[in-house]
Parts: sequence; C-alpha cells; structure tokens
Amino acid sequence: MFLKFSPLPVLLLCLAVALPASAQVEKSQYKLGLIPDIAKEKHHYESEKERRFREDVLNAATDAFVAARRFKMVERNQLDAIFTEKNLQEFIGGQTNNKLTDVLGLDLVGVVGYTVDVSKSPKGELKTKCIIDVRLIDVKTASILATVTSDHPPIVNPNLNLNPNLLLTPSTPREAGEYLQQSIREAFPPLGYVVSVNGKEAVVDLGSEAGLQNGDTLEIVAEGEQIIHPVTGKPLSAPMKVIGELKVVTASPQISTCKIKSRGEVRIASLVRLKGSRSEEHTSEL
Repeated sequence: MFLKFSPLPVLLLCLAVALPASAQVEKSQYKLGLIPDIAKEKHHYESEKERRFREDVLNAATDAFVAARRFKMVERNQLDAIFTEKNLQEFIGGQTNNKLTDVLGLDLVGVVGYTVDVSKSPKGELKTKCIIDVRLIDVKTASILATVTSDHPPIVNPNLNLNPNLLLTPSTPREAGEYLQQSIREAFPPLGYVVSVNGKEAVVDLGSEAGLQNGDTLEIVAEGEQIIHPVTGKPLSAPMKVIGELKVVTASPQISTCKIKSRGEVRIASLVRLKGSRSEEHTSEL
C-alpha cells in the first residue's frame, strides 16, 4: 500500500517550535495518529525496497504504541482523509487542530522518523543499526508532549537463548520497535485497575502481556484535576496523584496478584500504574 504524504507534519513541527510548551493534562489513554516525517522523505526517487522499509517502520511504531496499552490508534486512511480536505493556507490558519479534534477526537499526532547507521566491526563486517524516533505533538496546543526513541542502551531479548551479557543492536524496524516500546513504557507506564481485593492481596488486570514481572511495584493513582493557568488560560500538566503501592507476587498473562503495601484502603476499580522512572518523582510518602 502506497503511503500518502502531506505538508501537515512540517507545519506541526514548526508550530511546536514557535508556540510555548504547554503540557497536556495526563490521561489514562490517548487517541493517537501516526504520520511519517516527510522532512526525510524522498519518495519520488526511492526504490520499492526503500518504500517497503519506510512502511515497515510505521508498522513497527504502531505495534509499539499498541503494546503500551495507553493509546487508541487511528487508522492511517482516516488521517489521510482529514489531511487532504484542507489546503496549506487553512492549516496555517489554525483549522487543523479543530478538524483533528472534532472529527477524529485526536489527542496526539506522532511524527515518525528513522535513521539507519551502517558501520564496520573490527573484523571488517558490516553492522546495521536501525533507529526509530517519534515526536508526540499535542493537537490542541501544537507543542511537543514527548519524544520517544529506540536508541536506548541495548537490552537482551528474553525470548532468545543468548548469553545474558551479550548486548543486542536492532538492525530491522521490527527489532527497533521492541526498543521503542521500552521508551514508550518509560514515558507512559502501563495503567490498569484493581479487579478484586482479599485481605492483604489484590488482583489487577495487568499481567505479563503488559510487561509486568514478579517483584514489580505498582502505584495506586488518582487522575489529577485539570489546572488552568490564570493568565494564559491554557491547561497545565496535572500529574496523577500517587496514593498507595502494590507489589507484584505472581504475574499471569492478563492479571497479576499483588501484596498490598498501602496503609490506606485499596478498593476495586482503583487505578494502578507500573512504577517507573517517570512516576518516581511523583511518589508520595506512604
């Protein structure tokens, strides 16, 4: 399938630089559409192999965001339909954001770029490294909410029977997508709910399919209230408030049994989030 392109990604990136940064209120789930970074595209001159590689990158990025369980993805043909309805002057006139929010209900647009580095090993062997970068742009404010990348310190693929000291380098879009998923996980930790409580134990609807492992810590959180700046009238970042913690004892594919570490009451339907680097700064004293 041939992918269509529009001037919108360039416009969004320009706006992201021109407008003051204004973080979106944190949500449990974001509606996201992914588009290619046409600043790097040469689709008029590229070969069929290059075109397929570019499409593989978009597919890998889509899979990575779906696996994070924090995003509802919009089909690319829906994005194409919106982008081609208006010309560039109307986009610049500010109607783009209204169209994306009113028709598709989009929260974020992700601009997907990639680079391929080829180097030689000391033995003269060629090594390929594929890197995927995604800039997540808040549709309402046109500011960059986050940038996620597959260019992380290499990790060992647990599905491969390899020496644990051996570090792997992604050479294909699919492999880079697995690394990208780690970056998304850090920026947007998986969210779930408490589905049952029995004494000092609680069961949550997050399991190994969401990346949970025995010993992981889950935070019990409450969604933050939206704060409006009294001068600019723009929404300010409202992090989720941490009100307790759970410790994963056993993780099944779709659920996990946890030990309750909170002193307060844990209730069914309480929102939980995997504790990560992003959330540690918001941890409250238990």
